[in-house]
Amino acid sequence: MTDTAASAKLRSIDHLFARDWVQLSERVHVAVGYGVSTFSFVVGDTGVVAVDSGSVPALSTEAIAELRNHTDLPIVGLVYTHGHPDHTGGAPAFLDENPDIEIWGNVRFGDEARRFARNGASIAQVRGKRQAGFLLPPEKRINNGIAPAIYPKAGALAGGPGGGPDRRTFPTKTFDANGVVELGGVTLEVTSNPGETQDQIMTWFAQDRVVFAGDNMYRSWPNLYAIRGTQYRDVRDWCESVDRMRELKAEHLVLGHTTPFSGTAEVDEAIDTYSRAMWHVYNATIEGMNAGKTPDELAHEVTLPRDLADNPMLGEYYGNVSWSVRAIFTGVLGWFDGNPASMNPLHPADRGGRIAELAGGPDVLFERAQAAMEDGEAQWAAELCDMVIALDHRTAEAKNLKADAIDELAYNLVTATGRNYLHTSAQELREAAATP
Repeated sequence: MTDTAASAKLRSIDHLFARDWVQLSERVHVAVGYGVSTFSFVVGDTGVVAVDSGSVPALSTEAIAELRNHTDLPIVGLVYTHGHPDHTGGAPAFLDENPDIEIWGNVRFGDEARRFARNGASIAQVRGKRQAGFLLPPEKRINNGIAPAIYPKAGALAGGPGGGPDRRTFPTKTFDANGVVELGGVTLEVTSNPGETQDQIMTWFAQDRVVFAGDNMYRSWPNLYAIRGTQYRDVRDWCESVDRMRELKAEHLVLGHTTPFSGTAEVDEAIDTYSRAMWHVYNATIEGMNAGKTPDELAHEVTLPRDLADNPMLGEYYGNVSWSVRAIFTGVLGWFDGNPASMNPLHPADRGGRIAELAGGPDVLFERAQAAMEDGEAQWAAELCDMVIALDHRTAEAKNLKADAIDELAYNLVTATGRNYLHTSAQELREAAATP
């Protein structure tokens, strides 16, 4: 692992998802580091209700075993904050504990996975493995930005709603806008709260003033756009959902990943920080769009204000501000950036050929790419290599050079998903270059 400032910064947050059992209140226990996601147990008079199931059945079983050090009451209910498999994949452990467990979810549960399946977009699974770093050797992974770098096993972190094809793990009870879960002497208010997904919910345990945010909040800049590919995560909806959590004046805030917050002042500050930052990026992007600026311009120009830029809640460990800006532009206006020259651009091979002609030939382009790498301009080197590859000229050499360039970009990027994607793509390029 190349030691860079970005690598050190990413390593500095490992403690946020180290294994820990946090008792927030007399009734609420939070399992941190038992897999990829954070999940919780609310203890009632006659039973326990879990909020999310974790990601890996074996690790969720270990969390349930720890729960038994605090209560012998049966687990009678499971509430999913949303349908991503890292929050639902541990459900078989809960079914092993109680085959008759009542499972709750939003009526839109699993909507994202169903849309990918309906459209036949299997490329999202390929890109998802790149983003997660599942194809990388351990030395190329530090963490996942909001979670430890866990490798998937059969049935874990894979598949659609419920963590896989086992329909037993799907919700048996659903609600639309609002609902109330009453089981085992536990009362939870559940509310549709779209953000990272359309099926996202906010769960409120009023008795101990605990709000469960799901993946609408964690200790990182939010993943307003996932580079594995996703339909538009409506950022304005997400901002409003965060603000709804603030209205509760909670005593405790449980995040979908990383450690929870406790104390009304600390909770309010965390939510306020998230809200102000998200609204700033959203509003600044809309303002730039209205001024006629393109996504390429805005991705470089829209940044967090000085008083928020260094806030530990907003480090770009999982999400990335510039990707968020591009997502907002595309989500609101679509792919066309407004520049007439962008309406029907040249094919990359045609553009590469014309640029090569201006430069003095494809060999000159390749030499410039080599020079750019030597000068520490990895991004420019990668872009020049793309032109050489598009021309099918010195292709193996260009692929290897591009691999070096994007590896260098990865080492200097804090965002774990981006690092994983870049390193995996470099690995794939070298494999392609070695294939006759």
